[in-house]
Amino acid sequence: MDDGTVSVPDEQYERLAALAAARGVTPETQLARLIDDAYAGLDADGDAPDSLPLGVSDGSDEE
Repeated sequence: MDDGTVSVPDEQYERLAALAAARGVTPETQLARLIDDAYAGLDADGDAPDSLPLGVSDGSDEE
């Protein structure tokens, strides 16, 4: 992933900072993790629904 600049509104930054503090990382690190997770979610080769933990959905409507 290329380094770049991301603008975060103040009210969102407060939430990001709180989440980062709860996880013991900097807000910048937490934001990078969120972005990486979002890109990973675009991967068609993600985990099969059967391998996900109980209560976690892959987003499909199939049963």
